[in-house]
Amino acid sequence: MASSDDPFARFSNIVTRIEDLEEVIGEPMPQIVAKELPALDSICRDFIAHAPFCFLASSNPAGYLDISPKGDPAGFVKVLDEATLAIPDRPGNRRVDTFHNILKDPRVGLLFLVPGRGETLRIRGEARIVQDTDLLKMMAINDRPPKLALVIHVQSAFMHCPKCVFRSNIWQPENWPDTSGLADMNEAMVKHAQIAMSPEEWFESLKNKGELDLW
Repeated sequence: MASSDDPFARFSNIVTRIEDLEEVIGEPMPQIVAKELPALDSICRDFIAHAPFCFLASSNPAGYLDISPKGDPAGFVKVLDEATLAIPDRPGNRRVDTFHNILKDPRVGLLFLVPGRGETLRIRGEARIVQDTDLLKMMAINDRPPKLALVIHVQSAFMHCPKCVFRSNIWQPENWPDTSGLADMNEAMVKHAQIAMSPEEWFESLKNKGELDLW
């Protein structure tokens, strides 16, 4: 019996065993299991070269997961060899949650997206934060190299099926929801951080401080 302070107590039929999960979902075809690779082949490398965006997952010291979006011109993640990736660290909000996490637990996960394509690429590996001068110069944009890069030793890679992307219509603008009433980042910051400014004033203050620079 779930305790009264259990946040899941209101739900019935909670799956807690692998056997129960497999009874509901079934087992994957052997080919689906076999597609996982220990390193990057030419298909994976080509997909990364065309990807302008990825998600990076890491675990904080308390064991909770963080997911950070990363984006730049296509090919911004450099494939150094079949088992090594490098991701530039562009100007951001300087929270660097991912870096803090990696200093405690180097295990990471990546999900790459290519606009217009349904499949995604999933990667697991181990990361290090580096200041290698030659590597940073390689990732410069407008003659501005990043201050840091994340180097990832790839331990697992596989293409993920496109069904979720097809269902979401993420690449079909005609099917996108109306976002005209959705708060933007400036509105969210003013409310969530309790900033004594209007969203417009907050945006101008960031612009004047150079906090909106992309590279």
